[in-house]
Amino acid sequence: MPFIFLFAALNLLILNELAAQSLKQIKTIIVDAGHGGTDVGATGQYENSLRSKEKDVTLAIALKLVDELKKQLPGVNVVPTRTTDIYQSPTEKARIANEFKGDLFLCIHADSGPLKQGKRQVGTRMVTRYKISYSGKGKRKKKIKTPYEVEEPVYEHFKIPLTRSGTSVWIFGAHKTSAKLGAVMGGDENFEIEANGMDTAENKIDFNSPQGRIIANIYVKRYQERSDRLATLVNEEVEVTGRAALGVNQRQVGIWVLQATNMPAILIETGFINNPEDEEYINSDKGQQELAEAITKAVQRYKAQVENNTQPTPTAAVSAEKKNTGPAQVFEARTSKDVKTLQVKNNTLEVDLYDDGDIDNDVVSLYFNKKLLLDKKSLTTKPQSVTLTIEPGKPNELLLFADNLGSIPPNTALMIITDGKTRHEVRLSADLKNNALVKFELKN
Repeated sequence: MPFIFLFAALNLLILNELAAQSLKQIKTIIVDAGHGGTDVGATGQYENSLRSKEKDVTLAIALKLVDELKKQLPGVNVVPTRTTDIYQSPTEKARIANEFKGDLFLCIHADSGPLKQGKRQVGTRMVTRYKISYSGKGKRKKKIKTPYEVEEPVYEHFKIPLTRSGTSVWIFGAHKTSAKLGAVMGGDENFEIEANGMDTAENKIDFNSPQGRIIANIYVKRYQERSDRLATLVNEEVEVTGRAALGVNQRQVGIWVLQATNMPAILIETGFINNPEDEEYINSDKGQQELAEAITKAVQRYKAQVENNTQPTPTAAVSAEKKNTGPAQVFEARTSKDVKTLQVKNNTLEVDLYDDGDIDNDVVSLYFNKKLLLDKKSLTTKPQSVTLTIEPGKPNELLLFADNLGSIPPNTALMIITDGKTRHEVRLSADLKNNALVKFELKN
């Protein structure tokens, strides 16, 4: 029993101490140009594409990003993993990042996707075919082939370009924590520990011990949160440029450089190499520079927040929206894409709202016929409950507004609706651009 109490007390001390150590100096940033050398990556394959190679696009953007970071953050050491067209395994890229003790890892890639094949007629040609007939009977029966000419179409096949475009940002999946934990521990007891806002490589912590694993898990959580914060800022800055920002996502299939780097790490899919507009954009000096500047602005904002221990601040565009609009206009500024219609029998409905899937700190507001029912409530395994009165002749619309994306975007909710003796389950998904909406139709 004394050992158990001692162990619990030690764990609490460790947790409290590390929770207080929230300051972090951003001294080294690693910039990785995806692919390279014999690893070409995605290529432009659709009809009339530029036939560009992902390895060339990522290197061009990464070099511009390195220059921009050095220009805007002169006191920071910016380290590229490659500056020429060479092959590096993902293990090598992670090793470089860890050896330079990076505080951020920025991985540049270009997206793609499966291309559908099209077919079109390009002409005709004459071909010889044969009409089969027979003469005679029995053993004297003979097969007669009579040739004749016919005209048939000639087709050519081609690959249809992607219609999806935009820039997306990725972080390692929460379910991949064990791999990130391995990178944090790395079999090295001299893992860098944050203390008093600075770093020290001198410690006596055994990461194979229960106490050491607690510390390592705290760091995993911290990297996850910081990666998500930086990714969100990059997404916001991309959106300011007017380019389609596709949000913060988590890889369901692990990427080594995101899992094995001992620091917050994000991967930026700059554009779709098999979309004509995107391919032209990410190959142009203007597009490459615009992306480099947007990422740099996000890093500047992230650096200021982390080093000053401040909460994330919205972009100017978001701030203006909140300043110039009241509560009703806030949700009306977003479109409602996840719309579901439900037929009910009773005028009075009981609604219980839960987080759907993993509990990841989703925060939502709930409006019924434009009236606020729940304001910035966290979704958990315990329900947020409201009662609805369905009125004939009115829209009767229940709107879910995402106040954040949680740690696993998008914001998801499970809605249990009790309609007398009938129970309905509705799953909803919302983000910072789109609301989710349930429309109620009263039977009879």
